[in-house]
Amino acid sequence: MPRRKAIVIAPPRDTSSDEAALRALYRKDPSRILPNALWKTIARLQSLECRFIDDTGSVTGVELREPGKLLIYGTRTQDPLKAASVKLDGVPTVYIHNDFVAPLAPWFDRKEAFFRLVHTGSELPLHATVPGYTIREVDTTTELPLVATILHACYDTPTPGTDEIATWTKRPVFASHAWLWIIDRKQKRPVALGIAETDKDTGEGSLEWIQVLPAFRSLGLGTMLVQELVYRLEQKVAFTTVAGQVKNPCEPNHLFRRCGFTGRDVWWVLHR
Repeated sequence: MPRRKAIVIAPPRDTSSDEAALRALYRKDPSRILPNALWKTIARLQSLECRFIDDTGSVTGVELREPGKLLIYGTRTQDPLKAASVKLDGVPTVYIHNDFVAPLAPWFDRKEAFFRLVHTGSELPLHATVPGYTIREVDTTTELPLVATILHACYDTPTPGTDEIATWTKRPVFASHAWLWIIDRKQKRPVALGIAETDKDTGEGSLEWIQVLPAFRSLGLGTMLVQELVYRLEQKVAFTTVAGQVKNPCEPNHLFRRCGFTGRDVWWVLHR
């Protein structure tokens, strides 16, 4: 029989210095450095090539690559020519800030825009209420199938199932106090869902899912949910971030701004 080749497993790469530098850079201007909450990038830093951008003697940005698959380019500088010099050979997807997208866009066929907003907690929102509705925490030990059902009812595209949602509760950023239902008191059932995460190492809260069943929209339930989540998060973090599609017909950008989120940052996902 032919001898089987031994599989060599490389030891984990030490990413502690990259993580510390990225965390310090991100805290200065989170919405401009990354298109997502920092913990999502830290969780996959082992598989990313990390290069920091030095401008006039100080670190101002970062370039993250997953060979042949991904590039994130985020920087606090204002020079779009730096982004134009980025090597894109064989990279099918790029995440890049709006200020630097123009010279790269012609290389790609499909383009999607996502806003990024921040709430600093300087002005905590009031607790909005809607008569006939109340807020309670999700029981993540028994109600994950119901979470999956609500998500499915809010989208025309595939949504996570119960097994995938269960993995979210195992993350270091899981915060049980930030999984919330809005309950219709008359029907005694959930009609809206909010899920947020808490990254204690960075001091960041992030809104991940804000969903209101179609039949219950335009009643103020989204505002009620976001304000409650922000209030709960800001007791434990320095700032809260949120992202969403610019061309979402529900216009979540307006909802978040009503609840105290600010910023002008837009990220583009470019696909070949």
